[in-house]
Amino acid sequence: MNKKAFLFLCILLSASFRLLFSQVGLSVSPPRVYYHLGSGQTGTQKILVSNISKKHPLNLAVTFGDWKYDDQGNNLMFSPDSLDNSCASWLNVGENSYISLKPGENRELEVTMNVPMQSKGDGNMHTAMLYVTQMNPVDGVNERGIGVKINVRQGIKIYHKGNAPEIRKLEIENLSYDKASNSLQLVFNNKGNSWINGKVTATVFNEATGKEITPEPIVFYTLPGDHRIMAIRLGEEPAQGTYTATVMLDYGDDVDIEAAQLEFAYE
Repeated sequence: MNKKAFLFLCILLSASFRLLFSQVGLSVSPPRVYYHLGSGQTGTQKILVSNISKKHPLNLAVTFGDWKYDDQGNNLMFSPDSLDNSCASWLNVGENSYISLKPGENRELEVTMNVPMQSKGDGNMHTAMLYVTQMNPVDGVNERGIGVKINVRQGIKIYHKGNAPEIRKLEIENLSYDKASNSLQLVFNNKGNSWINGKVTATVFNEATGKEITPEPIVFYTLPGDHRIMAIRLGEEPAQGTYTATVMLDYGDDVDIEAAQLEFAYE
């Protein structure tokens, strides 16, 4: 008896189905689109939708939704215009809400944003998600040999910034060491009015031997009001002793750096 399953593959949320995705092949770029528009202004950005499959045509629908980060930096998806900072209702792709692409074909779409005179919410920053969803599922086989219906969706993030003066400000709320996971636990907040991306670097210094542990830098993205909890794994287990940990949030030039230190004993 053949086992049948229906699989909805969301490229934004899953990276474990490469075999399945390779049987279809949908690409939408760039991954992020930015608008800098004041109240009442209109702007257009272009995206490229490509069918990279060698044999499957794609019937695609273009829609919009909302998104935000959770405390760990994961994406949370919502219906359009459900968040206070949503700009989903400001967007349109003209007559290209439904498109068909032959194998190997691509299409450039114009995404137009019309900012109302009075924006929803009181912030300078708005976001949305543009989805491109396959409407004609194809037959495939997953890594376990089970027959599936493959229906792919890919999305890009849309950012809007108004004309208010930009405030870029991150504040570290807490830094601690968790022995069970051998990691530094960093808590910080985006106190500004703009998106901020950067990287977290850390060093852990053994006061007795002078040896340093340097974890791999972690890239992060935040939105205004975000509360972020991040585990910085040390990789190697410290020897017994007293340590000083220094963590830095680098998100721009030399001025845009937030740092914290922690002393802890490892026994």
